Amino acid sequence: MHKFVDAKAIAKANGGSFLGAFQMTCFIPLAYVSYYGINTWYFSEHFQSSRTAEERLFGPVSENVRKIGEVQIAFQAWDFVISLFNSELNSVEMLLHHAMTGLLCYWMLTLPYMAWYGVYFMGVCETSSLPLSVVDFMRFFPDYKEKYPLVNMINSLLFGAFFVWFRIIKWIQFSSGAWRDSLHVLKMKKLPVPRSVVLGVLVLNVFFTALQVVWCGLLLKEAKKMFLGGEDEKKKDEKKKKK
Repeated sequence: MHKFVDAKAIAKANGGSFLGAFQMTCFIPLAYVSYYGINTWYFSEHFQSSRTAEERLFGPVSENVRKIGEVQIAFQAWDFVISLFNSELNSVEMLLHHAMTGLLCYWMLTLPYMAWYGVYFMGVCETSSLPLSVVDFMRFFPDYKEKYPLVNMINSLLFGAFFVWFRIIKWIQFSSGAWRDSLHVLKMKKLPVPRSVVLGVLVLNVFFTALQVVWCGLLLKEAKKMFLGGEDEKKKDEKKKKK
């Protein structure tokens, strides 16, 4: 990376070069699961064929689903451990997010459970994280944000559009589908997976959906600041102290 990141930029890194390196590292597994998620979800005719609730929830794990699940488990475990040692990354909700995502992928591969929905939630959704990694990288390395403002702007807009589409609109649509399917199979006398897992996934879906809504609110605040202007909280606090 010496060809792209010079020593001066690293020295001026906002929050330390560690966070910039963290974003570069995150980009690789996120790009991997996004590729297999998009490829499977949108371009596999067999995958998109009509399915019953039982097939969507208890269907076999395909090769692409296994690739998504295995990489997600490894990535979430790594992210959890790394985040423990950095104050900007180790919020309780993010640590829970990493741990619970890894658990859901483990259930998806081993039981197996929700492989069909897993392609969307564990693969397709991560598409929105790719432009965010670029934006965060430039936030931690402000020299590059100043040098390539158009790149930063394009990725900011892509992140906003992808987030609203994949993590709000379609997320709620497929979450509703998962709830309908789950409530349907819970009426069965015997399930191929523990009943507690079905209920646990529903509870976790509420947690993850609430996170998406909260993050969307933060995203809208940033968009308002970007396009309509406005002072950030730190500047407001400084003015209050001066007064």
